[in-house]
Amino acid sequence: MKQFEVIVVGAGITGLATAQCLKERGVASLALLEQHQGEHLRGSSHGRSRITRSSYSTAKYVELMQLVHERLWPHWEQLAGTPLLHPNPGIFFGPGVDTHWHSLQAVPPALAPVEVLSPPEASKRFPPFRFGDTPKVLVDHSCAVVAAQRTREFLRQQLADVLLEGCQLLEWRPQARHLELHTSQGPMLCERLILTLGPWAASQLPGLMPALRAAHQDVAYYQLDSPMGVGQFPCWVYLGKDSFSSFYGLPEFERPGVKIAHHRTGPLADSPERQLPQELPAEAASTLEHFIAEQWSGSPRRVGYEPCMYTNTVSEDFVLDHWPGEPRVVVGAGFSGHGFKFAPLTGKVLAEL
Repeated sequence: MKQFEVIVVGAGITGLATAQCLKERGVASLALLEQHQGEHLRGSSHGRSRITRSSYSTAKYVELMQLVHERLWPHWEQLAGTPLLHPNPGIFFGPGVDTHWHSLQAVPPALAPVEVLSPPEASKRFPPFRFGDTPKVLVDHSCAVVAAQRTREFLRQQLADVLLEGCQLLEWRPQARHLELHTSQGPMLCERLILTLGPWAASQLPGLMPALRAAHQDVAYYQLDSPMGVGQFPCWVYLGKDSFSSFYGLPEFERPGVKIAHHRTGPLADSPERQLPQELPAEAASTLEHFIAEQWSGSPRRVGYEPCMYTNTVSEDFVLDHWPGEPRVVVGAGFSGHGFKFAPLTGKVLAEL
């Protein structure tokens, strides 16, 4: 029977970050279990790019992002020997933009280098956007495009000696002196267990339901008539009147087209085992292209699609805690939609817990 000091289950970005932190802390016997072989599309960590930013609707996240930007991502970049963050201005606009503006006013300006523009001023600086229904436009100069795939590849290389792929957790049981795991590769024992299960957390950890919600997302890529690359096209977030009317996107990065997605949260309960569409579903295409027609200039042409699975809490705050009644087990969940940028920090927190 295989025995380890710590086992981390789930090799999405949070599991990778947690295992990396444990390895740097000198854990002598460590395993990172992943039920799939290689990269897959059923979680929320795949894809080429993510956004990092300081603008948030809650001041605490603004404060945490300073730590992430100034210390934690630079540490990973030093280990990787290559840039993982590519600075690129970010714009925040829409009817709900004042929630971000109010939280930014609650922190010292040095924590969030954000410029405020009127819609006409923003239209001159960012001509692909119309800015027709926003009171102001926030320009976040701390934004960057995260090289998501290169980050995962770097962490997988760092953890190659502890990563066990094709190893599915079937059940775990607390025993007096250890934790017993039943996996598809046989039984295992460990002293500490960290569960970073992504969309599988909702079914594997029923005690967290209905706080966790898994929701299928549709991400599309469009060709523009104007420049689309990093430094030419902004990272952007459109903040609607409610949680069902927000959209976001990034410049072209390591694949054709600019990225756009509808940020869908709320009372959804999709399964990560559902059949994945091969093309952008008609309903999602209609929603995105209606938004594009209202908010973008020109005639964008769709050139790509990928599915994604969000796993959120109701508040969209993260779950970072011990399992109730079992301090040897730690759970990390609910990261989707804004968790990738925080991975160096959430991995550190889970490792220290």
